[in-house]
Amino acid sequence: MSKSNPKPQRSASQNKASMLTWIILVGTLLVILAGPTVVILFFGLLPTLVARLIDRSAGRSATFTVGSLNFIGVFPYIVKLWVGDNSFSGALGITTDLVAMMVMYSASAFGWLIYMALPSLISSFVMIMQQRKVAQLRGEQKLLIEEWGSDVAAIVEQQRATQQESHMENSFAE
Repeated sequence: MSKSNPKPQRSASQNKASMLTWIILVGTLLVILAGPTVVILFFGLLPTLVARLIDRSAGRSATFTVGSLNFIGVFPYIVKLWVGDNSFSGALGITTDLVAMMVMYSASAFGWLIYMALPSLISSFVMIMQQRKVAQLRGEQKLLIEEWGSDVAAIVEQQRATQQESHMENSFAE
């Protein structure tokens, strides 16, 4: 039986250096092959870069929200570049066009708006739905009390009070 030599573990700094090397290599290749497109992507997606730098959440939801809407704002100008003058002068013409940059950055601003407003909207919606459900259950409870009598409701209340007391005793015992 032969022993296999385990590969030596790479340190975190070696991993970062390797990743940086790949980023530089791919970036250089992209600039050579698609330079004008990279110019528009760089200047147009700056808000996404900012969102990536400041987003500390686990799922990077701000980065994805802002980035996707920012890309939606940049994409028409990339298509305009590809269909028209696909050169560095054409790309610089688009990046110096104030309307084009306003569209790109407004799309990212809309992404920030969605990122900031949607969680509170959703929580309000869920709270309203829960309140509606409670009101519906209370109505059903009233119908059951009318049908079965108030003695059943008293038994349920007595059982609930007993359960609360036992929970209180258990919490004090711990």
